[in-house]
Amino acid sequence: MSNLKGQISIFNIVLDHNQELPTIEPPTVSEPVKTGKRIVGGVNLCPYPIPTVKDIMKMIDSSSYRVNKSKLISDVFECGALAISNLVDFTKYDEREKRYLEIIKTYSSSEQKLIADIFSNIFALCSSVTYDDGVFDDYLGELFMQCNQGNKSAGQYFTPYHVSKLMAKMTFTKTDIEQNEIITINDCCSGGGGLLLAVLDVLKNDYGVNYAYNCYMDAGDVDARCVHMTYLQLSLAGVPAVVKHQDAFTRELWSVWKTPAFIFQYHRFHKYLNLN
Repeated sequence: MSNLKGQISIFNIVLDHNQELPTIEPPTVSEPVKTGKRIVGGVNLCPYPIPTVKDIMKMIDSSSYRVNKSKLISDVFECGALAISNLVDFTKYDEREKRYLEIIKTYSSSEQKLIADIFSNIFALCSSVTYDDGVFDDYLGELFMQCNQGNKSAGQYFTPYHVSKLMAKMTFTKTDIEQNEIITINDCCSGGGGLLLAVLDVLKNDYGVNYAYNCYMDAGDVDARCVHMTYLQLSLAGVPAVVKHQDAFTRELWSVWKTPAFIFQYHRFHKYLNLN
């Protein structure tokens, strides 16, 4: 994302091409990376300290005296989704860049840095599931509810992850997996994406499926905040997916979000794209 003078962009990273970078040997199972923090999932093969939802909530709570907590977390989710989308989906770049700047300009420079810091922790936590020791969970759904974002009048309560995982286990059989075809999953009321993450959990850890290659997800929600959460979690998990801001009953469609894994493998998955 480009940035205005004096503003911080989430993906504003510039490398000095003249700088000699140190050679880093990849970690092995016998020599795990020592992060100095609690290791999620046993042996830590992830090359960075994995934050927790509790760590992120501390950052959010520490700022609640100066910014509205509910607005802050919604803007973090949306700015993160906009930033990832604009790295890969250039057909939507101009309108999403404009929206990103509209949001970020409402914050002071210190608050912009806070948004970047919170998102960097979200990025680290959600993308850690791609490592062999990564633990799947509905991390953003948990953050969402802890920030009192749920709409009680609309009956908006996110399914506990252990229930989502049980449902995912009941959905698949060994026969389904052995067909060796692309597995397609649809969730038109995805919330934060917890059910979809539970499916990825079962496919990867119970059946050894390479979901980044053999799985396609079609998701959507009428709540834009949920669309941003689902898009973030599926993008950072590395799954080919399309997330729609859509009314599942009227089929009115407001926006479409394509994950990096979908765009990079467009030739393989485009036939599943349904924008009706």
